Amino acid sequence: MFDPVRCGAGLGTILIGAAIAISPGIALTELSGTVSSEETGLPLEAVTVGVTRDSVTAGLELDDPIPVEWTAETDASGFYRLDLDESLPGMDRLFVFTHHHTVFNELYPSIDTRGMAPWREDVGEPGVVTLDLTTGPATGIDLEVASSKRAERITMRDGITELATDVWLPSRRSGMSWPTLLNRTPYGRGDPPRRLILGDYAVVIQNTRGRNDSDGIDDVFDDDGWLENQDGYDTVEWIAAQGWCNGRVGTFGGSAHGITQYLVAGAAPPSLVCAVAEIASGNPYQDMAYPGGEFRKHLVETWLANQGSSHKLDEYFAHPNEDAYWDDRNLLLRANQVVIPILHIGGWYDIFTQGTLDAFRILHERGGPGARRNQKLIIGPWVHGLYVSPFQGELWYPTQSLLLDYEQAIIRWYDFWMKGNETGIMDEPPARAYVMGPGLPEASTAPGNFWRTSDSWPPPATPTPFYLQPGGVLTDSPPPSEGGESSFLSDPANPVPTRGGNNLYEDIGVGPFDQRPVDDIRADVLVWQTAPLSEPIEASGPIRFVLYASSDRPDTDWVVKLEDVYPDGRAMLVTDLILVGRHRVSLREEDLLGSGVVYQFEVKLWDTSITFPAGHRIRVALASSNYPRFEINPQTGEPFHQHTHQEVATNRIQHHASAPSHLELSVVDPGSLIGCRPTEHVSRLTLERVQGAEVRLTWDPTVDPCHRRYRVYAGKHGAQWPWIVRRPVAETEATTLVSADEGLFWQVVSEGTDGSNGPHGSP
Repeated sequence: MFDPVRCGAGLGTILIGAAIAISPGIALTELSGTVSSEETGLPLEAVTVGVTRDSVTAGLELDDPIPVEWTAETDASGFYRLDLDESLPGMDRLFVFTHHHTVFNELYPSIDTRGMAPWREDVGEPGVVTLDLTTGPATGIDLEVASSKRAERITMRDGITELATDVWLPSRRSGMSWPTLLNRTPYGRGDPPRRLILGDYAVVIQNTRGRNDSDGIDDVFDDDGWLENQDGYDTVEWIAAQGWCNGRVGTFGGSAHGITQYLVAGAAPPSLVCAVAEIASGNPYQDMAYPGGEFRKHLVETWLANQGSSHKLDEYFAHPNEDAYWDDRNLLLRANQVVIPILHIGGWYDIFTQGTLDAFRILHERGGPGARRNQKLIIGPWVHGLYVSPFQGELWYPTQSLLLDYEQAIIRWYDFWMKGNETGIMDEPPARAYVMGPGLPEASTAPGNFWRTSDSWPPPATPTPFYLQPGGVLTDSPPPSEGGESSFLSDPANPVPTRGGNNLYEDIGVGPFDQRPVDDIRADVLVWQTAPLSEPIEASGPIRFVLYASSDRPDTDWVVKLEDVYPDGRAMLVTDLILVGRHRVSLREEDLLGSGVVYQFEVKLWDTSITFPAGHRIRVALASSNYPRFEINPQTGEPFHQHTHQEVATNRIQHHASAPSHLELSVVDPGSLIGCRPTEHVSRLTLERVQGAEVRLTWDPTVDPCHRRYRVYAGKHGAQWPWIVRRPVAETEATTLVSADEGLFWQVVSEGTDGSNGPHGSP
């Protein structure tokens, strides 16, 4: 569930400005010195030192950070060195400064900067020295810096429990305050992300209750949301009350850190402004512990054991059905309590794919004020957090699959919501999803492997059935009346092994794996596949498998895999899921099977987005186990985890006219999804008082062919609305609106057919 997000690996550092290339053969001049600790006097290793010419700061505002032109890192002795071309213009006036995210940075010789990079105002401070490299080497340029971390212990509402918390500030200048970003983690606290300090945000990293140095008993997320203890809420409000915070708090992080974000969003502390929740879920029953009603054995047991939290298993085992225990922890059941915008990031092969999609969709459609219509989604062809690698499982995707603007997207999100900067991110369509295609080398010529933006998830699509036929054939035609049945023996003592999928740990495979080593040798795996496709088929959205089947045992599981069969025979897993037979009617109730009775089962696989090219086949593999990804069903009908023995089941699949078992894909017509971005301002917006508190807004109609409807916003007071034009009031196709909402000012924007907004700016 939950290991630390891996998306940071390999990401380059964002620098303000661009480095200048040095041509070979140019005579270079040394600029060097040391960096040491103010607290200990000892040299500091791996601290970044920046250099910038005074001439490039011309035209900057006083509160603008200066561009960083050259950087070097200190070695083990604290020594740094840059060799620069002294013949470049402006090399007679150089600023030298530390530029590191874990220290209070200094502008040479000893001036505290106001941010990670010096501001334009800083370089004008008395005592700042510029270096003249045109007169020869500049050596002995030494800097002494202090750690920017302060350790805190924050007392929770029970008045007893103190949580270990690290606070990282961009500067120690007195009288300054910043918007603050919070990460709550069960793992080690570590250093703050450089990209956040670089953006002049204060960062707070806290261990959750009972983890590492924090007091209390580890209750695995139960103290992070809206139950008896509300540690996330208490921490947000403590931060907002500190002098170094400007009252605006956001959250960040992925996996376990994303789960704690969903939980604090559901608790709705008033000072919480926005979040970036990555690879996480707010529905613990269906997306974490019991997808399809079966225990997600390998993920849950391994993660809890790794955390020393296996004591939680007995509690989970006591609730195998979706009951009040899980309802109390389900964010989606309290969507109207969430009042913040969230940027959701996920992957098609992630362990929480459906959780990310559902949180985005439900909060976007049914969230409270501030959340509704203010959610964003980015989802690509990635396993858990691996956003910047083309290698996913056994496939190699083209470079356009990488989330290369990861850092930019996050900073644009925070800058918009927490600083009120017009970054344009809310003018873009809400959903950005990667439509997968085949891996390389075929990907270079085949359809698929592109990004699509849309108004929502899923995009418009047509539910299209593919029927199981005799002889292992899958077609879009209903089966004949004499289609018959297929059967297999399900033996719990010899379960079908897991090979890849939406898993976390490499020992069972992570991501798209070739299923032939399972499909082709197991008698207890039945396969149906289409003929080679004559035309590409894109499936984007929900996937259902409607199964007519019987068992001679009182319970069994149904495992369904969707596979993309390549011309060379590889059967690459797209997605899979499971359904416990006793949960065929509801995940909340149990209804054991009658021996030999044919029932209709509906297995809801997690959504995906993929193009099956011409020449490929679409395959369905059906079994009754997938171990150890899921727990083995003993097939006795005994209560969960209380069985006394196991039984072999004979399971029969019906595929004839009166019992047409079929796969249902959400098939997209790409031509129907071509949208366009509106470029036209809404004009001549007028406001008049009607009666009492009511006002009438009137505006001219837009003639933009992309226009679909208008969105109306009202600016309001309150820390929870730092970017006040984002307060949604109405959506309408008319050009007039009467409203009793109060507004400091009003705004109307045009929404396009692809979900994007027209340019901001009120008349």
